[in-house]
Amino acid sequence: MGTKPSPQVDLTQIYAPVQADLAALPEMLRDELRADDSFIGELVAHVLSTRGKLVRPALVFLSAQACRAEIAAPPPGAKDEEMLVAAAVELIHVASLIHDDVIDQADLRRGSATVNTRWGNQVAVLLGDYLFAKSFHLLSRISHPEVAPGIAMATVRMSQAEIKQIKYGGTPHTQEQIYLDIIDGKTAWLFSAACRCGALVVGASEARAAALADFGLNWGMAFQIVDDALDVTSSTQALGKPIGSDINTGKITLPTIIALKRSAPADRERLERLLTSPDGGLDEVREIIARCDGVGEALRTAEAYTARAAAALTALNASPARTGLLDLTTFVLQRQH
Repeated sequence: MGTKPSPQVDLTQIYAPVQADLAALPEMLRDELRADDSFIGELVAHVLSTRGKLVRPALVFLSAQACRAEIAAPPPGAKDEEMLVAAAVELIHVASLIHDDVIDQADLRRGSATVNTRWGNQVAVLLGDYLFAKSFHLLSRISHPEVAPGIAMATVRMSQAEIKQIKYGGTPHTQEQIYLDIIDGKTAWLFSAACRCGALVVGASEARAAALADFGLNWGMAFQIVDDALDVTSSTQALGKPIGSDINTGKITLPTIIALKRSAPADRERLERLLTSPDGGLDEVREIIARCDGVGEALRTAEAYTARAAAALTALNASPARTGLLDLTTFVLQRQH
């Protein structure tokens, strides 16, 4: 992970340049999702009450602000369109989590009961569909011609990656590229689109928008790799969802792939059996991964992606928002949950 530890950073510090925008987002989401039907209102209230770190909206706002200082006159309505992009990417993310919980038969999300646990799979699937539809209704109100298609393509890639994950998820394998292709689609593309579209709506040049898209893609890869490592090393209390959920649902992540590649034949055979058993044998899987330094090697891969993300930011002039984006490359490697 490097010879000299980086100073600790937290999201409060990183989000400071865009805190007012982030503070306004929940009310906007409530307004946009308001429905006459009380049951839909109950469902919406549940998902909004369990919101996470708002990383995707923050990337929209930070990217926009990092570019705005270099633009003489942002387009009319740019601020409103930033909010629309931020709301849309957050709704897409939340919708994907609701659908993921159905696929994984998950009981807990961010410390609360999942929609499928409380109301069943049918309601969960339809609520996810509703949030996807609302997100694209928001995007239809944005004037820049590349924003809606860009986010739509990110959503297409998310769906393709989830299908690919199901295809390869139940069979232990050592093909890192399959894993990287999956997380590129299911996570990194939406981060990339959030950054690029935040830049576009304020009138940034294509070069700056492309640099921010590159930042988001590489940072998103690191984010997912770290997330998968935390599934092995963290706790249910810290993560807000059951620890070892990837192992128990048969998802093959980078720490596991590394362990399968590096382990002695007996350990590999045992690991393959555990990964395809109903309960996953979490403690023993963790021991084998630890013996092979699976988590450590995965985090070194994540660090390489953060270096690429940081390099992409050299296309931008210094600003508090650019500093916030750069600090995210440190934060992601320090995540505990």
